[in-house]
Amino acid sequence: MDYGLLGVFLAVLLSHFIPFIPLPGYIATVAYVAAHGDLPHIAAAVVATALGAALGKVAVFLYGYGIGKAVMGEELQYAKRFFDRVSKWGLDLAVFIFAVSPLADDVLYIPLGAAGYSLRRFFLAVFAGKLVLSAAIALFADAALMAVESYTGDVRLGAAAVAALTAAATFLVLRIKWSRVLAAYEDGGLKAALREALRSIARRK
Repeated sequence: MDYGLLGVFLAVLLSHFIPFIPLPGYIATVAYVAAHGDLPHIAAAVVATALGAALGKVAVFLYGYGIGKAVMGEELQYAKRFFDRVSKWGLDLAVFIFAVSPLADDVLYIPLGAAGYSLRRFFLAVFAGKLVLSAAIALFADAALMAVESYTGDVRLGAAAVAALTAAATFLVLRIKWSRVLAAYEDGGLKAALREALRSIARRK
């Protein structure tokens, strides 16, 4: 593992370490893929990214429910209700889905830690989810970089464009108020939940 892969691992680890403040650590993955476009390097970047993300979420998992009360604020009731819901259809699957999606996963992981959920099962589920997500990010970045480079002839411009897109996507997801999305889903189903998510993204405050 060279310094570049170590940098990817550390950037992603730190970006997933702080609950409810996900920083765009995947930009490091995009930068590495831009610098090393061959398949072995992309595969290594995927593993480094997934491992960093999973270990970061293990730290969140270990914070436990006591600290969760202090940091979750008004989202605490949402977390409790959502925890009750997902526990009905399998916690391993729930952890995997949260890990691979843009959902606010810390509202599930902190209560799971407090409930004494198996650390080994948690790590395996979250690592599997982050592996899928990391592969999708790396492959998308590689394809986007190739497309921009073929159009402009400038690989640096392609790397900057994909990095900006990654940061923008992170910012938009951060704006979603998941408690309101859940309430909208309970009242009006999936379409209402999607509308509320879009309203959250578009709101000024």
